[in-house]
Amino acid sequence: MPDTVLISLGLLTALAALIGAGVLVVRGHTDDFARAEGDLANLALALQERTDGLFKSIEGVLHDVVGRIPQACLRAGEFDGFAASQATKAVLVGASCSLPAIIRIDLVNARGRLVGTSNPRAIDGPIYLTGTSAYQALSADPSLALYLSEPMRIRATGRRVLSLAQSIKDTEGNFLGLIVSTIDLAHFETLYKDHLKARSLAITLYRRDGIILAHGPNPERVLGRRIWKPDTPLQRMIAKNSPTLIRDVSWIDRQERLVALHPLAGYPGGIAVSRTIAELMAGRRFEARLIGFIAYLMDVVIDTASLLGLKHVRTGILRAASESYLSRHDILTRLPNRMLFLEELKRTFVVSQRSGRDFALHLLDLNRFKDINDGYGHAAGDELIQTVARRLRERLRKSDLLARIGGDEFAIIQRPIRGRQQVRDLVTAVQDAMKIPCTAGGTEIDVGLSIGAALASSDGKTPTELMRAADVALHAAKSDPGGYRLYDVNIKDTRAERRALEGALKSALDNTEFELFYQPILDLGTNQMWGCEALVRWKHPTKGMVPPLQFIPAAEESGLIASIGDWILEEACATAMSWERPLKVAVNLSPVQFQRRDVFASVKKALDASGLPARRLVLEITESVKLTEEATATLKRLKGLGASIALDDFGTGYASMSYLRSFPFDKIKIDQSFVRGMMESSDSRAIIKATIGLANDLKMSTTAEGVETEEQLKALRLAGASQAQGYLIAKPMDREAIAAFIGDGQRAQQTPQDESVPARAVA
Repeated sequence: MPDTVLISLGLLTALAALIGAGVLVVRGHTDDFARAEGDLANLALALQERTDGLFKSIEGVLHDVVGRIPQACLRAGEFDGFAASQATKAVLVGASCSLPAIIRIDLVNARGRLVGTSNPRAIDGPIYLTGTSAYQALSADPSLALYLSEPMRIRATGRRVLSLAQSIKDTEGNFLGLIVSTIDLAHFETLYKDHLKARSLAITLYRRDGIILAHGPNPERVLGRRIWKPDTPLQRMIAKNSPTLIRDVSWIDRQERLVALHPLAGYPGGIAVSRTIAELMAGRRFEARLIGFIAYLMDVVIDTASLLGLKHVRTGILRAASESYLSRHDILTRLPNRMLFLEELKRTFVVSQRSGRDFALHLLDLNRFKDINDGYGHAAGDELIQTVARRLRERLRKSDLLARIGGDEFAIIQRPIRGRQQVRDLVTAVQDAMKIPCTAGGTEIDVGLSIGAALASSDGKTPTELMRAADVALHAAKSDPGGYRLYDVNIKDTRAERRALEGALKSALDNTEFELFYQPILDLGTNQMWGCEALVRWKHPTKGMVPPLQFIPAAEESGLIASIGDWILEEACATAMSWERPLKVAVNLSPVQFQRRDVFASVKKALDASGLPARRLVLEITESVKLTEEATATLKRLKGLGASIALDDFGTGYASMSYLRSFPFDKIKIDQSFVRGMMESSDSRAIIKATIGLANDLKMSTTAEGVETEEQLKALRLAGASQAQGYLIAKPMDREAIAAFIGDGQRAQQTPQDESVPARAVA
């Protein structure tokens, strides 16, 4: 037994020595190969974005042409005459000239006959395109809207082309024909040629079924053939239609290649970028032989260990290597993760102190990433993260380090630097990279970055202090118009103030420091008071009355708004029940209440406790409340209870129209920013008029907020607004004051009024 132990220890010692001797070589080889994988994947992604963009532009031209066809011509008997007219030819000629990639645009009827063309030459006799794959596919499959044809060569000009065709439906949704754009493949080949720098690099645009549409270099002998041979890894990976890296033998040059695949976002095709394994291994022949020799010796050692009963050695080594990589890298972007980043930061800090060479730490955060994830889905969010990672990597030097340290957070160690200007130059380069919208989920999305930077020489005596300085700068950058801050000691960390504010808010809730004020709303049809909006105020024991804008964001961020919201509902309902008149009361609901509370139960509890009829309660939400299935179901239950639902701040968000489609609101509140500018801005007047017209069509009422002048009130009456709210009508007032105001209004209504009294005095 002791001999066995000694032999085992000897074998393991020898194994460790062999690994130590080859680790630098292996690490260098692995890093080079990983870098090559990353470069290919990044290039495939970049070309995918540009190719998608070109196809999207062409599709936009086709869509525009189809959109110009009058309804009366979307019939089988009228379409041919419309397509053959000189006016239509002028439209087709103009459309074909709008993009240099388009050679011509043709209109084909349901029988496959060419009936209109941008070609200057007149159509000589009937020409039928029933044999083309585009016609056969679009006429046979009603669900198919677009079709990418196989490439072909025009005999007269020698040009290599393909077609993007779109179906045209008649007024009843039946197949009426198709519009076909003929695209010059030279545009794709030129685009790809600019990137063909490496000797063995190949770039291919393929259709989903494997047909090669464009290729570089030397496209002549491969166009129209399939990129894969049957039953190969390449065929299986293309069928999965997701970004990936594989190794496979290409039939084009019979070389084993590393291939990066990236499908197009909105079209049935993809990009393949590849390099030969032989080229990637070139210059590493000695290392390869050494690695092979080490591998041979390791096999000998492991086999010997196996004979001694140590069969777990091989699996243990492989598992340790895999776990080591996965624990230190982000799988989505293949960047170093937070663990490896912190190790590199410590090492860089030590090297900087010894050498006297400065470096900078940048922390980056994507703006509105949660909204993007919620709005477009997590798959689009992942695609966006990969795009941002690629663009950031392209702006860095080899000596710099980029890491993904959180969901939407990146870090850059810029090393070395020669001064602050070099730091600003990198920030400018990064911001310029993000000015171009990112393509994710088939949609172009504008992505902004907030960047905070700190210098090792001046902003931190330890890596931890440097991280804190960069983090403070990042937080300040989020409220900076330029989206960037370089740390200095004068920057206040407002998060400490926010934490103190959150503590004070909790005490305020416990000590009943909140108070509701009520702002009257005037019914423009009856010229009487319609109801009030409940507005929360904070009566701070030392600071006095604190306005909502100063504490509501902190209450929402901390989650306290859920408890505060319950109190507001109960207080508003109880107060409304004490009024002399059965007026309505409007209460705002926060998005956090939908996340942290059973809103229906909270409203029902407030109504039951106060005895207020549900028809007198109006619940106001903004677009920040995501209309998920659960939220929509809750709002429908509240409407079923008798409460009204109003959409607040209409027109200020990006999803107002889709909101109106998603839920049958009772009221639209026109934001005060439009009302205040309506007398000077024709745009504001147009928006108000359109909103009121839309509400009338949807059988909804409207409340215009922020009314401050008689001119505004008069203009709103003429525009047809239902109600008005603002300082001209009355300012918000506390419980006692609003009760007196309502009582005065009630008595004024019962007493005959002089015609000279202003209308608002009756409210």
